[in-house]
Amino acid sequence: MGCGASNVEDKPDKIVFKNGKPKFSYTTISPCFKDKGNGLLFLMKHTKKQTWAYYNDTTEYEMHVKVTFGQHSAIRALGKTSITQQDDDGSYVASVVVYPLETVLFIEGKDDGYSANVDALNLSDEYRAMQAEKEAGKKKKK
Repeated sequence: MGCGASNVEDKPDKIVFKNGKPKFSYTTISPCFKDKGNGLLFLMKHTKKQTWAYYNDTTEYEMHVKVTFGQHSAIRALGKTSITQQDDDGSYVASVVVYPLETVLFIEGKDDGYSANVDALNLSDEYRAMQAEKEAGKKKKK
């Protein structure tokens, strides 16, 4: 499933969030799952700052995002994003997991074209363990 080629990209006021809202100042926004409700996951870009972020507007899925950028892209990873350069064609692959209601900074820089692949997966044991740790920490503070 790709993100970015949406007719609402330049109309951010047309987006309706269901469970929260992103913590990122954007100039364009695209739903990643256009055929599913409000879009579930959103790619946000701030064109002047050349930054990208993703927002997961679900409570039940973690989004596994993998974006392949052209070999002449000049990008760097932000936050928990990882980038690897492919030996065969010089392209760059940026990956990140976006948990429920989370806004994740993704990349900064200029892309030389890209294709995105996003998988909405059931919540992982890793996510559940992180949530349990947070809850335990809250109880200790009381």
